[in-house]
Amino acid sequence: MVVPQTSHSRRNPSLPHWRRLIFLLLLITTIAATVLHRAWLPPVWDPVEPLDLQAPPNVLRPLKLRLLSSSPALCKAALRTAPLHIHAYSAAGSVSCPIPDVMTVSGGPAPGMPEPFLASCRLAVRWSLFETEIAPIVRDAFGTELRRIRQAGSFACRDIRDHPGVRSSHASADAIDVSGFLLADGREISVSAWNSHDQRSIFLHTVRDRACRLFGIVLSPDYNSLHATHLHLQATGFGLCR
Repeated sequence: MVVPQTSHSRRNPSLPHWRRLIFLLLLITTIAATVLHRAWLPPVWDPVEPLDLQAPPNVLRPLKLRLLSSSPALCKAALRTAPLHIHAYSAAGSVSCPIPDVMTVSGGPAPGMPEPFLASCRLAVRWSLFETEIAPIVRDAFGTELRRIRQAGSFACRDIRDHPGVRSSHASADAIDVSGFLLADGREISVSAWNSHDQRSIFLHTVRDRACRLFGIVLSPDYNSLHATHLHLQATGFGLCR
């Protein structure tokens, strides 16, 4: 007895021809886009391209900052786009805290004072962005230009002050303390005015919040009394902004 085939038994288990064709086209397109992405994707939107420190920020900048933190090549390539004066050293620091591949930083749109200061590459990259992005905040808050940023030190071979035995990020030149902002009209906005409840306080809180987009860790007078007079800006770490 011959059993007639049903429509289900006659169905080809493989994909119909047109579906296989579409799948093949998508596969070819994906492979081509992956291989040739640099031909059509602008460098500022390419996550594997070095960060351009003078390009407008976009959603990829946090990722690029994270990538260059662990890639000396990407970090140095980014730093070549910075409007800073850089002098590189193969090694520096001290006997107890040697620092390989470090540099001194000076210049820029709002130079640190005093300068130069010692910095790791990842700190120098973030400092360059900080100098550039604080200027319009000063302009909006006080109607004048930012001239200098008073820094209270970067490299210091020591432990974290309230955690004996744990090395500070300053010991590797991965952090810098900022104590004030010198304006073109002669005023200085000190971080010690944090709780002044006037325009200075609003400005300082805005600076802290902006710095948190650039640095891995930012500690302000809100954190503890050890930071009552400065902002601790740290290139390493992630997500602590207080």
